[in-house]
Amino acid sequence: MTSTITGANLRKAVASLIIAFIGIAAVIGGFGYGFIEDGRIAAGFLPVLVGGAMALFALLDVVGSLRNSEKESTLLETVHIEAAETLEPVAEPESDLDIYGRSGKQRDRMLLMVIGIILATVLLVPVLGFVVAFALMLVVIAVVVERRRLLPSILVSAIALAAAYGIFVLFLRVPLPTGILGI
Repeated sequence: MTSTITGANLRKAVASLIIAFIGIAAVIGGFGYGFIEDGRIAAGFLPVLVGGAMALFALLDVVGSLRNSEKESTLLETVHIEAAETLEPVAEPESDLDIYGRSGKQRDRMLLMVIGIILATVLLVPVLGFVVAFALMLVVIAVVVERRRLLPSILVSAIALAAAYGIFVLFLRVPLPTGILGI
């Protein structure tokens, strides 16, 4: 039996590898800010924690994608052999549509858009400040990537922004970058 990797699984594995590298970069950057200082959580704790989890789950997803490819190819070979033996037509493999009807290419494009939006957000933080850049990121992802309506997207983004502000500024007392606008 030969094992082949399907195009959809290969794209998924590559996308997950990119996410793993971003997570590893967050871990490295987080250690630069300090992980624990004087027995207290330092500014780098959250990037290390989230980046590490991101890298771990992305690498697990890569392994799962490759294993699924092997299982799919073995299953297809079995179906082809059985069909040849019984002289029945071979059933077409299932489509790669998700529960929302999006194809693998659409999901890959959405992932790349989100990565681009996050990178743009990181570049906008020094200019606009974290609060404005984060709010814009949430609205753009909801409206442009997920194609949600504008007003509910703004409402959900405002709630998420209030939660992030409450956690970081009020609870953890971590000052957020203000940027040129001072917001």
